[in-house]
Amino acid sequence: MWNPFLKVEWLKEGRNIRLPMMLIFYNAILAFITILFMFFNAESFQEGYSYDTSAYLYQFLIISTIQIGMIFVLMPFSVWGFYSTDREKHMLEEFVMIPGSSKQFIIARVSVIIAVYMMLFISSLPIISLSCIYSGLPWRKIIRLGIMLFICTFWSASVSIFSFSYCKKGIWAFAQNTAIEAMFVLGTVLATEIIRSFSISVTGAESLAPIAINLCMLFSLLNPLAAYMGYYGNITGDSGLMNLYCGRIGIDSSTQTFSFLFYKTASIVCILMGIAFIALAVWQMEKQARE
Repeated sequence: MWNPFLKVEWLKEGRNIRLPMMLIFYNAILAFITILFMFFNAESFQEGYSYDTSAYLYQFLIISTIQIGMIFVLMPFSVWGFYSTDREKHMLEEFVMIPGSSKQFIIARVSVIIAVYMMLFISSLPIISLSCIYSGLPWRKIIRLGIMLFICTFWSASVSIFSFSYCKKGIWAFAQNTAIEAMFVLGTVLATEIIRSFSISVTGAESLAPIAINLCMLFSLLNPLAAYMGYYGNITGDSGLMNLYCGRIGIDSSTQTFSFLFYKTASIVCILMGIAFIALAVWQMEKQARE
């Protein structure tokens, strides 16, 4: 059955000036970075220095990293814009009174947000393709980047929608969203360091106990940026940062088995966490309806 909330959200977003403004500024930032790289690389060639095509490789990486980072930065503001109008007009209180509407409402919000951010990615394809042409990267890397952006968008949108469904005031929802993202991005790294230090202090050896290694692996999988580290290493062929991180917790990340299982598992865990936050958002709306 067609989701009526989805149709309404599509119409509202399509008629809002926010979308074209996001497209303009989003691509303007990426285009500015691309022009800077091309200018400095051409300048070096004219001055007689070596023409290093690897600079375009890092240009592609910088652009893709900025796209990932902008998802986490812009997502709370995007969701805040969705909920502010509904709260001002007290529309959420009316929606929750309709039986079974909470699930459709949350799914509609998530779908529209994902569609908007994937539209941003599609609009930036000419800029990204230019970096691929100069660096010699295959088009499969662009497809994989799109998959990475989709996973990160789904996760971040789910967290933001849960926060704004849970908190009635936008400023508290924004703070909660920031705290949750920081807990998963930075808190998981801190947790692995605490487990590592505790295991070393208890056993008195440099090698970690098997249970400590398993716990560190679990916390690492919960980090939404874990899958992107595999994408970074696959492009550059340098997984030194990941090797350093995994070496501290007693894991050999240089094997093909680790590369095949860890990064794919991290992507699956990221999607499952997004589904869990969506379920919590639906449960919170239904709880407010019962109250």
